[in-house]
Amino acid sequence: MLEVSSVTAGYGEFTALWDVNLVVNAGEAVAVVGPNGAGKTTLMRVISGLVRVRAGEVRLEGRSLGAEPAHGIVARGIAHVPEGRRIFPKLTVEENLKMGAFLPAARRRYAGTVARVYELFPVLAERRRQRAGTLSGG
Repeated sequence: MLEVSSVTAGYGEFTALWDVNLVVNAGEAVAVVGPNGAGKTTLMRVISGLVRVRAGEVRLEGRSLGAEPAHGIVARGIAHVPEGRRIFPKLTVEENLKMGAFLPAARRRYAGTVARVYELFPVLAERRRQRAGTLSGG
């Protein structure tokens, strides 16, 4: 379970999040929606360890992520992909997916994970050998 409890965070003097709470239970898919400037990206950066909280706490499976460096949070299974076409355009779709499996544990699970991705997005399976930069953004 991922828990965000009473989190306040921001950049320098600017506060982007005030007292945010979120619970994501195992097996759930949760969407964070809102207008530009609402703090969605900041929330994802807080969860990923890229922005530190000023108040509150982020926990994964009951353990605080507060002192965990970003690479440690990735090792625990949390990562996010920023908006925009942040891909390696000259690599194939499959090669791009492999780039996310750089940790040993992720490499071991890669075959099952990529099978699940292709199950969720069958068009990617059809285009797995296509250069990623030639895909549409839609």
